[in-house]
Amino acid sequence: MAEPKPWRKIKFKTMAITSDLVKHLRQLTGASIALCKKALEETAGDMDRAMALLKKSSEALASKKEGRSTGSGLIESYIHGVGKVGVLLELRCETDFVARNAEFKTLAHDIALHIAGVKPGYIDQNHVPEEAKEEAKRLFLEEAGSLGKSKEMTERIVAGKMEAHFREVSLLSQQYVKDPSISVEELIKRHIAHFGEKIEVTRFVRYEV
Repeated sequence: MAEPKPWRKIKFKTMAITSDLVKHLRQLTGASIALCKKALEETAGDMDRAMALLKKSSEALASKKEGRSTGSGLIESYIHGVGKVGVLLELRCETDFVARNAEFKTLAHDIALHIAGVKPGYIDQNHVPEEAKEEAKRLFLEEAGSLGKSKEMTERIVAGKMEAHFREVSLLSQQYVKDPSISVEELIKRHIAHFGEKIEVTRFVRYEV
């Protein structure tokens, strides 16, 4: 009887990191070429894992930049269609170098376009006035009160409805109109990772005739 062959470790081939693969990841995420290449190398060319890695790194970088001041930026104006809807947006960054960059200007334009189409009322939930919260709470209490639930359950229902409502009408938590798989906040975080600077929406106004 022949002796069994010694066990050999099998080497699995990893996907080659081509320029087309890097470009495709950049189109999907908006991250820089260098970051996309690094993410693909660290995940052996796995596109899904590379996207998850870039998302995690962009969130971490955005968190680190949170305390920085934004001394530059631009005002973006957008008129939709035949002039019935208009938006003024203030998008800020740290330096004039980034503010003059074409990709930063495109970001401002895309956010203004989103505001025109989706009609957010606030930047985020921290910008919701107390009177708006109180009015929403009053309306949701009236709705929940008719369900005949206990006081504790009613309060939970109202809290959940308020959270969902203000997430829906807050710009940063809305699904990005040009790519519903991400939020506007995620879109901005990708550009923070790309530029290495803090970027923030400081105010906007939407007009409609």
